[in-house]
Amino acid sequence: MVAEYRPRLTGDGDQNGALLRGLLNDSEPGRVFLPTGSYPITGGLVLTDSWRLCGSGTTLWRREAEEAPLIHVLGSGVSVTDLTLELPDATPGPHDGAEWTAITIGRYFYTEKPEWIERITVERVVIRRAARCPANNITLIGAVRAARIANVEVHGGGTAVMAHWGAVGAAVNDITGHSLHPHHFQVEGLRVHDAFEAFCLSSVHDVEVRDVRCERVEIGFRLLPGDNTDRYHEKGADSGINRRLSIRGCDIGWCGDLYAIRVAGWGRSEVDGTVTTRAYTDLVVRDVTVRTLPLVVHGRAPREGRRPIVIEDAGLVDLDHVRVLSDGAVVNASHVHGAPGGPGTAGG
Repeated sequence: MVAEYRPRLTGDGDQNGALLRGLLNDSEPGRVFLPTGSYPITGGLVLTDSWRLCGSGTTLWRREAEEAPLIHVLGSGVSVTDLTLELPDATPGPHDGAEWTAITIGRYFYTEKPEWIERITVERVVIRRAARCPANNITLIGAVRAARIANVEVHGGGTAVMAHWGAVGAAVNDITGHSLHPHHFQVEGLRVHDAFEAFCLSSVHDVEVRDVRCERVEIGFRLLPGDNTDRYHEKGADSGINRRLSIRGCDIGWCGDLYAIRVAGWGRSEVDGTVTTRAYTDLVVRDVTVRTLPLVVHGRAPREGRRPIVIEDAGLVDLDHVRVLSDGAVVNASHVHGAPGGPGTAGG
């Protein structure tokens, strides 16, 4: 029988954080049913194996930005469901994508080869920030597989869902072991408003993304091979990175000044500056619409060279029924192929 817990929260964020951390640290794993209402919280909550965090008309909110994820998943068989998470704007550094988040699954850097975490669900979660900012909302990173992110709504912030490689080491320029690449996960029913980007897949494989709707984003999505592609993967060229990615059914309301979609097959290492490439195999980008909106960028002047779709050293990319709309008219549509051999662009 699964243990059940129904903690009583109050208007004191310090007290709420301490109460929930004590429960998660000291009790037998089970289901935590949070009460209906809006509650402040300070500090982060770490979910290890077999914890299920459930809301019911529940909002957890932070008064001030904190580096620790509000919810950090570090175990298998974990679920986070039916919650609203409200965070202030934050300005993390360029390699702090696993911190300052609403939810982080996994780690960026490990001191030794880790066990993989798996069977993780994030479903029916709403994340709100006051405005667009550099902080990711959900980050899935490192030794993570068999995860599902479904029916998530994001307002503001940086990237709504970031999936990114991790590694054994101390920093991006100090990798001492193998790299670790999330795989076999799904993102479905993602709704994004006024964020920097809907989603980014960096150095992953066997991923399905479908039914994404976003409005007023500077970037719809990026597909990237990672800084080091497969250089540090224990299987090297047989790593599977950039294989079997499926992106289907996306509607992108694009207000950015660079691109709505970028598919890149090259990465520059932060370790030694080496540039390596990794082409895509079995990549499906299908039934995607980019709606061109008036330019709205955050924190700087707009740049020139706006292009809806950019393909760079990615191998043969087949864009099937991908459309770009400008003022309601289709300006490019269906079956565009990006050939290897240097940066290229396609209108749709």
